[in-house]
Amino acid sequence: MATQRPPQQPNGQPRQRVLRIGILLGGKIVEERLMRERSSVSVGQSMKNTFSIPVEGLPLEFTLFAIDQDKYYLRFLPKMDGRLSDGGNVFTLEQLKSNGAQNTGEYYQVALTPTARGKLSLGDLTVLFQFVTEPPRQPKPMLPASVRGTFADRFDPRLSVIMGASIIIHFAVVIVALTMDRQTDNGMADRAYNMVFQPDQYQADIKTEPDKAAPADTAGSAAAKTPDKVAAKTPDKPSPKPAEKDPGAGRDSAKDIAMQQQQASAMADLLTGEGANGTSEGDMSKRRPGADLGQQIADVREGGKTVAVGGGAGRGPRGDGDARVGNGKGPAINGPGGTETAGGPKEEKAPTGRIQVSDKQTFDDSSLTPDVVLSKIQSVYMAQIKRCYTTYLKKDASARGKVTLKLTVNETGRAVSTGATGFAGEVDECISSLMGTWRFPIPKDKDSEATSASFAITLQLVPD
Repeated sequence: MATQRPPQQPNGQPRQRVLRIGILLGGKIVEERLMRERSSVSVGQSMKNTFSIPVEGLPLEFTLFAIDQDKYYLRFLPKMDGRLSDGGNVFTLEQLKSNGAQNTGEYYQVALTPTARGKLSLGDLTVLFQFVTEPPRQPKPMLPASVRGTFADRFDPRLSVIMGASIIIHFAVVIVALTMDRQTDNGMADRAYNMVFQPDQYQADIKTEPDKAAPADTAGSAAAKTPDKVAAKTPDKPSPKPAEKDPGAGRDSAKDIAMQQQQASAMADLLTGEGANGTSEGDMSKRRPGADLGQQIADVREGGKTVAVGGGAGRGPRGDGDARVGNGKGPAINGPGGTETAGGPKEEKAPTGRIQVSDKQTFDDSSLTPDVVLSKIQSVYMAQIKRCYTTYLKKDASARGKVTLKLTVNETGRAVSTGATGFAGEVDECISSLMGTWRFPIPKDKDSEATSASFAITLQLVPD
């Protein structure tokens, strides 16, 4: 009988045995991975582990399979249960603790053979592992060369010609514009500016004095000719009148203040001062309280009319004389019962609740701190949590307790692996359904790269 040769790689060397790991939660497999690269394997609640598993009792980071001198070592916690087989014999973890495993204080360590396999359990978590022969790597699928074509086949010939011609024309226009550009003061921008903003124009009268050294006749002839020249050069515009001299020119600041006060006093006398007949030009005396009230009453009496305060339009008491609110159409206020009837029947309001922060913690070291997460929840999402709580208070007005929000913020700032526990099932489900839509700032590690971070926020729910 011919012996079976072990599988070999294309270069003639036998294929190595690699570690195959399966993760089960609650009896259902959630992840399976073939560790082609011989490296350490870690599990825990942090996203930095090889397998991120949110199970209570599991540390944030724990190296389950360690590499030392190209050999695997199994590490298990004292509270773990399971068994290990070296290919022939089967040992439980309790047997390995007493004989065969090295105790380091925090965990136990045992060497693994190339034919080893086993099972580890911790609560709802189950880890299955075994060493298998590395399967050949599947080549990356590629289209045939006839289908892929060349790089030039990706361009449309007609579109390429149009784009090339357009680029050449545009560059030619730019070059011509730069070479033929001239600096002129009569450009379009200058003309538009002159049309919008009129430049200020000034006219100055220049008087020429006759030359004192010139003879009298020369001066006379020059004076005779001057009006003609001025008339020829001066346009047909009315000559401005000479400015009158300000009588107050040359006054100091004290005199200006005294004149302003004098003008203000004269204006006040004009408006409020009384003349010989009790009036003034401004007729302000009638607007003073009681200035002509007696004269008006005397005029009314001489006309044979009765003077009365109010009731001038024939108005009397409201309705039947009872005290009422507003325009007299409302219900009468005759006692304590009246105000209640006016306000309508009272409605009994459902009890409301208060939400306070009891505890906050994080499981990863990142730029996203629990204070930032809590601040975002209080400012944006606390109204959703309170709505779930107040809805439940309509059924049980005395319900109180704590609810723990567990979530992981991934590399895009989205809340994943969310859940709310600790309170009534109806409230926990309501909050859990909302947490999947929450968004937070992207957490970053020490190298300023996007990472993930896990948090636990505990809230105290108390009815008012």
